[in-house]
Amino acid sequence: MSTLAEIPLERRAVRRNDIEAVYRVYRQSPGYFELIGAPIPEPADVVRELEAALQDPRRRIELIYAGPTPVGYLDYKLDHPRNGEAVISLVLVAEPYRGRGIGQAVVSALESELRERVARLYAVVYGDNAQATKFFTTLGYRYFKDGGPAIKWYVKDLRPLPANRPI
Repeated sequence: MSTLAEIPLERRAVRRNDIEAVYRVYRQSPGYFELIGAPIPEPADVVRELEAALQDPRRRIELIYAGPTPVGYLDYKLDHPRNGEAVISLVLVAEPYRGRGIGQAVVSALESELRERVARLYAVVYGDNAQATKFFTTLGYRYFKDGGPAIKWYVKDLRPLPANRPI
């Protein structure tokens, strides 16, 4: 198994012609979809998802590449739930590439990029996903709130909040 140091990672904004690459990452992640109780999205579902995401100017969807190979997917939204905050909806590393530090590297890079713009970064965890919970808490996120029966929110302060800012 390769270590992170051996894999040059690159995040690329998803475009309309990236449907097959996103679908490839999804097909290589059956355990995630099983965990959240959903079938692996079909290409038509990916098209609808990408079209919706590309319509929202605050939403960012990115493919994670190791060399020429798409190995993951990142979905986050700026100025959500409030201005000056952001939320990670999904960090998905395809199963053949897990355990190599890719997810950690991606989230750490995102935090660094957003630090000047975002005071707080949230992460949502879908389903009873102990692995995702451990992933985010290991990176310094703390439990914030339940968002319904199947969603838990975690939060990390990227820079100090003003004293009068409500939690």
